[in-house]
Amino acid sequence: MPDIDILVLVAVVLAAVNAFRGNRIVQHNSLLTGDLYFKEIMATQNVNRFSQVALMDLETFTSVRQFLMEYGGLKNSMYICAGQKLMILIYVLRGHTNRETMERWQHSGATVSAIVHEVSSSLLSCRDRIYKPAKEGDPTPTQISNFAKFSPFFDNCIGALDGTHIPAVVPFADHVRFRNRKKFVSQNVLGVANFDLTFSYALFGWEGSAHDARVYDDAKQNGLALIPNKFYLGDGGYGLSENVLTPFRAVRYHLLEFEMHGLGPANAKELFNLRHSSLRNVVERIFGVVKRRFPILVKMSPYDYPFQVEIVECCFLLHDYVRLNQLYEDEFYDGEDGNVPNNIVEEDLHDDNEMGGNYNALKQWRIDIANAMWEQYQIALAQQHII
Repeated sequence: MPDIDILVLVAVVLAAVNAFRGNRIVQHNSLLTGDLYFKEIMATQNVNRFSQVALMDLETFTSVRQFLMEYGGLKNSMYICAGQKLMILIYVLRGHTNRETMERWQHSGATVSAIVHEVSSSLLSCRDRIYKPAKEGDPTPTQISNFAKFSPFFDNCIGALDGTHIPAVVPFADHVRFRNRKKFVSQNVLGVANFDLTFSYALFGWEGSAHDARVYDDAKQNGLALIPNKFYLGDGGYGLSENVLTPFRAVRYHLLEFEMHGLGPANAKELFNLRHSSLRNVVERIFGVVKRRFPILVKMSPYDYPFQVEIVECCFLLHDYVRLNQLYEDEFYDGEDGNVPNNIVEEDLHDDNEMGGNYNALKQWRIDIANAMWEQYQIALAQQHII
């Protein structure tokens, strides 16, 4: 008798399961499957529509796909081609949630997650082929050498560095560590910009409360190119050093509002700071460009934090690839970064007494540059040609 009861119970359970399967609502039953949507986008004659979806033109997208298949191990699968996988990652980087991605591409959550991780891993494995760090013997960038207000004063400059804060989603217990001075939870990312608006180096993952100089110290131990007699431009928070040229303390830095009223720099230090700011602006601009291109950098999705870090680097890498391969600038290059600069340079992180005699030599190096600039500027003023 007990055996009969068990058989009846099994039969009832199986009947219930079969009934559930028969009445189950299929979630992804759109006639426009992910495959058809991808083919439609690839075949569109509307170049603006394609660039809005792929965040780049068709030729560059095709190039990225081939690049990742050749060097990053990205592969076509039985039902989803490599191009569709890349476009799904880009869809996520445009700021769409997993639910929105599932609906648009008609794939399950597990499939979307697997694709996003696969393509991001492929892209990250190619970082050494995408970033173009400075090397000893490189010529002076034309953005410096072609302008008398920058050359010869900044001829040994190899880029500009700064930190930017990317919103982060972390457990509440970690909010204190990740809350930055602007009071929102973030990841502090160090970016080093070339003057052609590409990243030569970036360091990701530091909590928002970390000072930029602390992140920079970590970068020096983790691959940042440090070349003898070459330097980066940085703001006062990094501290003047052989590798980072900073502006003068307590001296006006961003003087655009003065120029609007016809007032130029009043002395050598103000002139130096103005030109330093003008050249260093490339790193602020590149942050603005990459954030406009990839909205996920403004509102991060709630992935595990290590994957958030990877997502941010994917945005930087794709930016560099597009910048190096697309033949024209698109709408993402309009405008500037949303960061509001200070008019007065803050105190350096390091105290003079802690730096020793070498710091005095560094300060004299900066003064010599400023004095040479000022002399040239005065000659130009006398000739009624303000540089």
